[in-house]
Amino acid sequence: MRIGILGGSFNPVHIGHLRLALEARELLHLDRVDLVPAAVPPHKPGTNLLPFGLRYRLLRLSAVNLSGLDVNLMEARRGGLSYTWDTLSAYQRELPGSRLFFLLGVPELFDLSTWKHGLDLTRMADLVAVARQGMAFEEVHSLVHQYWPGALGPEILPATTTEVHIWHLPVNGRLLMIRPPFLEISSTLIRSYWVRKRSLRFLVPTNVAQELELRRRVVERFWDKS
Repeated sequence: MRIGILGGSFNPVHIGHLRLALEARELLHLDRVDLVPAAVPPHKPGTNLLPFGLRYRLLRLSAVNLSGLDVNLMEARRGGLSYTWDTLSAYQRELPGSRLFFLLGVPELFDLSTWKHGLDLTRMADLVAVARQGMAFEEVHSLVHQYWPGALGPEILPATTTEVHIWHLPVNGRLLMIRPPFLEISSTLIRSYWVRKRSLRFLVPTNVAQELELRRRVVERFWDKS
């Protein structure tokens, strides 16, 4: 099995998350992509985070009828802060022999050295850096050699609408960089629109928007109206 892993707070899930998961699945020929909501995100403290159960429900609704996408609630079962190292370790235990592809944004890649065992994550999974259009390739290439001296590449694999760059790392792992079409949508934007009662059409799946409205009394306790 070739399994993609897209983690995050998903506060809330939006079309950008789903489009990225589908793009990665097709570009990298993955069997499936798991959306993994963080129970307690270590890098996003604050009081506007919806309860895990609601964020998980919104994710389940968003993935309905989307072939090759699944939602994994392992973060809630484990408890404590949701570190990527622990998540990938759990995947290795539960799915031995599978090849894992962990998706992260290029800005997150530049902070990887501050993560728990960040530079060692490539021992457990291929890292897939998602670049926005216009991001400088040379900066990523330089960072790869700063983090992992002796890395080889990049090898370039042609794809239908973009290119996949692959660096082979000296720790027997790989870093891949993809440039899927970028949607300028964020969870921050969704929250801002929601509290101002602006339409979320074409920003989140219809059933997600309906669920947010149905649970308005709960949601408004967490999302800042200022």
